Amino acid sequence: MDGRIDAHSGHRSRLRQRVLSEGFESLEPHEILEFLLYYAVPRQDVNAPAHALVRRFGGVQGALSAEVGQLSAVEGVGRRTAEYLALVGEAAAACAQLRPEDRPWLGRYLDVFRFAQREAQTAAAPRCVQLCLDMESRLLCRRPLCPSLSWGEPETMRAALADVLGMKAQSAILLLFVGARHAEPQPYDLDRARGYACALRAAGSSLLDVVLVGEAGMYSLRRAGQIPDFSASEVQRMVCEDYLRDAPAPDETPSCDPPGEG
Repeated sequence: MDGRIDAHSGHRSRLRQRVLSEGFESLEPHEILEFLLYYAVPRQDVNAPAHALVRRFGGVQGALSAEVGQLSAVEGVGRRTAEYLALVGEAAAACAQLRPEDRPWLGRYLDVFRFAQREAQTAAAPRCVQLCLDMESRLLCRRPLCPSLSWGEPETMRAALADVLGMKAQSAILLLFVGARHAEPQPYDLDRARGYACALRAAGSSLLDVVLVGEAGMYSLRRAGQIPDFSASEVQRMVCEDYLRDAPAPDETPSCDPPGEG
């Protein structure tokens, strides 16, 4: 990018509001790419690169299925931005290949708890995994984000956000397999969770939960009231409320197994 400040004052916020109220179907192809580029190129005018991508690849699908080298050859699109667009395209393609039986319903805390228990039997630790959910709280994508507990770093969060945007996910859940007996959040986890919740709010989605998975139990930031309410819509607020409907009250200790779940 050339470092210019966005000349269209308020254009970003207006475009986000259109996505929230009318969906991506209301946007022209270059506007969809503009919206995606906002999360890779902050505080700069991305109108020209979005138009250039449409001209070069014929539309959104062509741009998101292009290789990184092809994307970075477009004027105004740097290597990092090209990698981000390619990730969005991969996420959308992965979503399209899922069968109905591959998409469990994860609308309640105990369902996520049981899902995480099964994952813990095979998932290497430490590891961070993101689950993207649709409007009906069914799984769109399960993607390992990083093989460490440094899950909130910029590169990892760009990949996580690319999945949410590429799949038009209603919400996201992060599973942190800590590789220790007790699952206890650190200040790092709380700070990064707040930042990611803020980013998802701007993208029209929400962070439903961050679940730390230890050998002796699990710890849910949502259940403990440690995720700020940045839901983008009334529907998302209802989803968050329903998520905890069958959750036991939090224990005083960080490791918290639901009754009867061992």
